[in-house]
Amino acid sequence: MFGRSADVFDRVVGSDEIALDDIAYLPIMAAYRYWDEQRGGNFAPPRRSFRLEELPPRLIPYMAMIDFLGPPLDFYYRFFGGAMAEVSGRELTGKTYYADKIEGYGFVNARLFPILIERKTPMVHRTTWESVRGLRLVTVTLRLPLSNDGMNVDGAVTANSYEIDRTSVRPA
Repeated sequence: MFGRSADVFDRVVGSDEIALDDIAYLPIMAAYRYWDEQRGGNFAPPRRSFRLEELPPRLIPYMAMIDFLGPPLDFYYRFFGGAMAEVSGRELTGKTYYADKIEGYGFVNARLFPILIERKTPMVHRTTWESVRGLRLVTVTLRLPLSNDGMNVDGAVTANSYEIDRTSVRPA
């Protein structure tokens, strides 16, 4: 559906941080509500408390669970949903971003995960991508911190919403 050739990558047109309230209508808010329940009075829940199988099944293919490794900081994709693999053209489950030299996907996370670690709060971004086919894809990503020790962010969950920007579709 959104696949690309192995040697050509889409490019980011723009990425803006948006408020959590701006995504209240999206299915990815179910991930936030569940995350919020699991954290209790802490800033983030431990990874063992965040169980994908307790989320709506239709949401899981649009999610990823990441462990932060290091120093130096690297990202281990513990789980990478099937819809995300289709959009990116890559299966990242079991891969490490820098160590496995993942190219063409994840560079937005590489820029934003360090901010998530520092802030220790959820982040939401709307990113517009221009595909090699001349289409624009809009991705809304919710990034949620995880903490096994209750003090440091050592992982994250992402939930994503994808849509084609129909205003960019060229007539046939």
